[in-house]
Amino acid sequence: MRGHCKFYILISGLLVVNTLTFSDEAPKYTPVVSGYASWESGEVVKGYSSAAGVEVDRAWLQTGYMGLCASADVSDHLRILAGGEGQFIMSFRRSENGNNNTYTELRFPQTVFSIKHGEALYSAGSVENPLFQLEAGFFPYKYNADVKDLGEYLFRTYCYPASMVNEFDKPYADLLGLRLGLTVKAGPGLFHNDLLLTTSMQFWPFDDFSLSYLADYSIPRIFTLGAGVQFFDLFSVGVDNPQMGIDPTTPDPKTMNGKNYTFAGTKLMGRFSFDPKGFFPADNFFVGLLGKEDFKLYGEVAILGLKNYVDTITANNDGYDNILWRMPVMIGMNIPTFRILNVLGIELEYWDSPYANSITNVEYNMLPLPSSPQAHSFTKWSIYGRKALGSHVNIIGQIANDHLMPKTMVMVNQFADFTDVNLGNSDWWWTLKMRFDF
Repeated sequence: MRGHCKFYILISGLLVVNTLTFSDEAPKYTPVVSGYASWESGEVVKGYSSAAGVEVDRAWLQTGYMGLCASADVSDHLRILAGGEGQFIMSFRRSENGNNNTYTELRFPQTVFSIKHGEALYSAGSVENPLFQLEAGFFPYKYNADVKDLGEYLFRTYCYPASMVNEFDKPYADLLGLRLGLTVKAGPGLFHNDLLLTTSMQFWPFDDFSLSYLADYSIPRIFTLGAGVQFFDLFSVGVDNPQMGIDPTTPDPKTMNGKNYTFAGTKLMGRFSFDPKGFFPADNFFVGLLGKEDFKLYGEVAILGLKNYVDTITANNDGYDNILWRMPVMIGMNIPTFRILNVLGIELEYWDSPYANSITNVEYNMLPLPSSPQAHSFTKWSIYGRKALGSHVNIIGQIANDHLMPKTMVMVNQFADFTDVNLGNSDWWWTLKMRFDF
């Protein structure tokens, strides 16, 4: 019965969209087409390729993007969005045989096309502050407006293994499913709620559905407090598929010890944002010198799986023994630039785990197991800046020691990197991007 869960959910979503979309009333508005093109280049100045087993020294990365999106208001309350993105990726060269620090010249560009929007958005209430929203389809989702690189843990992580996937200038997740949103006025602020039934298109397993609830209370221009819970992989749609867990009869006692692992787990998240400028009038002289984002302080903490699997992986009691190993904490601040830049943000993360951030076992073996314990830094950092040149051009840059997993091509050894390249304290990378919007 559970195997048909995904089918029923998708059919229900399509019926909802069909009911909202089609009526006797003809569309009143002309579709609006928007798009963008961008190019980014940078390099891993110092790092380590776990796939090749070699140090990375000044390895170049570059990617080109182009995207188109069409949106149409088919009624006063219903909007349809459809769009896609193309990427042309040239990732860094790696060792040809893993035995030395020479890099193969055999590197192949990769062209990737993907859907970015395929959704219907129904809103009730005012256009600026809708009371209720129903979103169905494939859509980007971001709950922490301040995060620029680190954070946004609820939808960009696994529970088992506790790991994170992030990309430069993409601090959000692509989700397939349904979202119900409700925003009500409460005292001097706004209370916002989101209930989501979604499957992530970033991870294995692709098919399972997660149920999430997020809420936040904000007083405009001063602070926001938010929290969320996600029942990750709550609805299984393929119990016989090895990606759903490990057969407890497996003959490898070091891997299993008779335990039945699963990707499923419960995540918790809490966050805050504080802007001291809100205590001063908007027309204050000093406030007028600052940019909109200057001096804003924000943070986020998460627990990636409440359940411990004690003494199950190795003889050293390593595994999922300690909940603190699954608790990343980040804090960020926007440094004032007095309108020279639109934003300049510094973010720090602390994640105390014996395992480096890696999804190798997930990608290659479809197993919810961590990689072997590996020496790595518990702290991550990122410096992100953006400057708008008019209304159509943005220059964006970042210097970081973060969770970079370059989109490596198929090399001679046919392995890609699914572990952080920035493992040590002295590892870092930089990138610069120019984006054009119309």
